[in-house]
Amino acid sequence: MDGITQRTPRPDGVFPRRTVAHVATDAAIGRTFDYAIPPELAASVGPGSLVRVEFGRRQIDALVLDVSDRSAHPGALKPVLGAAAGKPWLSAALIKLARWMSSYYLAPIELCLKIMLPPVVRDGTREDGFKRRLVVRRARGSAAAKPATARQREILERLGDGEENVAGFCKAWGVSPPTLRKMAAAGLAEIFEKVERRDPLAGRRVLPSRPLPLTGEQAAALALVRAACDAPADGPPPRPVLIRGVTASGKTEVYLQAIAGELAAGRGAIVLVPEIALTPQTIQRFAARFGNTVAVLHSQLGAGERHDEWARIRSGEARVVVGPRSALFAPVERLGLIVVDEEHEPSYKQDETPRYNARDTAVVRARFEHCAVVLGSATPSLESWRNAQDGKYALATMTRRAVGEAQLPRTVVVDMRGEAAKAEGKLPVFSETLVQAVRRRLELGEQTMLFLNRRGYAPTVTCPSCGHREECSECSVPMTWHRDDGVLRCHVCGAFRSPPRRCPACGCPDYRYGGVGTQRVEAVARRLFPGASVERMDLDVTTRKSSHEEILDRFRAGKTDILVGTQMIAKGLDFPNVTLAGILNADAGLAVPDFRAAERTFQLVAQMAGRTGRGLRPGDVIVQTLSPDEPAIRLAAREDYEAFARGELAERLELCYPPFAHLHCATFRSGNREAAAAAAARFAAAVGRSERYLLGDAAPAAVEKAKGLWRFQVVLRGPDPAALLERLRAALAATAAAAERDRVSVSVDVDAVGAF
Repeated sequence: MDGITQRTPRPDGVFPRRTVAHVATDAAIGRTFDYAIPPELAASVGPGSLVRVEFGRRQIDALVLDVSDRSAHPGALKPVLGAAAGKPWLSAALIKLARWMSSYYLAPIELCLKIMLPPVVRDGTREDGFKRRLVVRRARGSAAAKPATARQREILERLGDGEENVAGFCKAWGVSPPTLRKMAAAGLAEIFEKVERRDPLAGRRVLPSRPLPLTGEQAAALALVRAACDAPADGPPPRPVLIRGVTASGKTEVYLQAIAGELAAGRGAIVLVPEIALTPQTIQRFAARFGNTVAVLHSQLGAGERHDEWARIRSGEARVVVGPRSALFAPVERLGLIVVDEEHEPSYKQDETPRYNARDTAVVRARFEHCAVVLGSATPSLESWRNAQDGKYALATMTRRAVGEAQLPRTVVVDMRGEAAKAEGKLPVFSETLVQAVRRRLELGEQTMLFLNRRGYAPTVTCPSCGHREECSECSVPMTWHRDDGVLRCHVCGAFRSPPRRCPACGCPDYRYGGVGTQRVEAVARRLFPGASVERMDLDVTTRKSSHEEILDRFRAGKTDILVGTQMIAKGLDFPNVTLAGILNADAGLAVPDFRAAERTFQLVAQMAGRTGRGLRPGDVIVQTLSPDEPAIRLAAREDYEAFARGELAERLELCYPPFAHLHCATFRSGNREAAAAAAARFAAAVGRSERYLLGDAAPAAVEKAKGLWRFQVVLRGPDPAALLERLRAALAATAAAAERDRVSVSVDVDAVGAF
């Protein structure tokens, strides 16, 4: 780089020791840069430091990856202009993790660093980012003056012995700020700035809890976790521990007692949950056990709350962190344990660059930090299950529910083909079996959860005359009718419009609204059970910051009799008064063109079944399906995970799919269909055929057009991850210029988990 010369290298190109900072910036994709470290900043610049540098004609922030005595740059280096005070903003282990993520997930290093250091934190480094307020209190000590007037005595009485916000105090008691300043100048009062924490748990009542007695299976699982936590620091990293515990078997209590041991040893912990909806309940449990040492990190926090929670973690004030996948990168010092709850959930996979899987990345961070990692699920991913079967992971199995003599729920599978026959070919939303079961719960004062993984009212809107279907103009998917606001919505790009009065193809005035979404389930439930309180929980009603928590709080308090929802109600929630779970259209996921469709269906049915009968009263599950003989449905109804895993793994082995191979998907997007198709074909040709892997042809994605862009994909799979990544890097490099010329964007999803 041309620019200001801080010092000239010796003829051999070697600078004096630790005079070069190797940095990453948001201004360049996939490159790092070298800057000279001035002597006056030598003590402040090191790995993990945030620095200010000149980049072109701008001054920007950069993060130091490393410092050394050498630069590969042949010319003079610009100097570092400044450095954030205090200890490094990222630890050496987190920098190492970012480098691994960049290499493995084929992502620019600066994007990997960016998710570890939230923008609100980076922006706060020039001004420390904390919220401050002016407070006033009575002067203290022997130097405090005596009030000279009755008004001064009155103000001091109002102040008492505490501290008051200046603005609030003045407004409440009719005092002017100049009066307080005069009293401070006279030695009667003290006015000063104080940091005010923006607490995401403010106003929440948390009752302390104590460790519960453990069952034999829980005690065995805890012993396995503690053995991993206590692994010698000079030995190999401990094996990850997989806890396969049936729903309500008490996995959370095992986590809590394991973390208590880590806190007693002076170490910290991170607990990952798959959904923001689970965060309030999980925080409640952990805050009840560990108090103010618990911090929460998730995307729905305000910028100030996120900054302050991150700062509490970095300072060591908070030592237990709870949150969805991004909480994995919390700067916990002396990290002793990472827990990944519901480890099978696809929401742990990020759908934008870097496309990391938080479960797998947690295992890698634990290796770098030499700490324990626990993966917990009633229905583990087949990748984790196979690792446990092969001995790569330690396995703890919990087959019984932990509350008293609580039994697994009774499950009834209803063949909806018979229900349709009774209704003269019209498929009802609720079977008669489910209707009677809900009415029985209402009579007993018990609660019901109804699950359907499709939001809206009617997923399809078609013309009965010519068959025309309303589709999104920007995406190759049907528009869904939302009765709440009377519009058609696209669930891919979010576009919406009013439904036409007549068919645009043939002019027919009658439209048919087909299929079932959660809005329709809610409406039918209100009609069938007029005296019940019915509420819905899906993406359409949880847009506000606290909406998840408010809905669940009402349900927990018994104000809601029937909760209708999508998959966000199927995971990890614990309501002892729920004794019935109804699963509608249980086989809908089997039609998705994804090799994981059966696994996902099994997991959703089994997890939803686990929401019922978690208290002292037994629970029932009613599964409505058109495919009652499908193994995913039949075995999930019996909660026979091992039988399902055996059958599914045999198929995966035969077809060379994960967990017996790694699967990567390259996607090419363009406003021009032919350009996207050509770019995908060039890429496939650049990868080339080999006996070391299987290469699919360039083909349209499952959703061929999304958000106005045509999408073509190339899928590569094989058992050797190094060989796959080598070919992907080479093909990306060989085709990058042509893709840029044709305005085609390229993304690679390493270890893809979604439908293609």
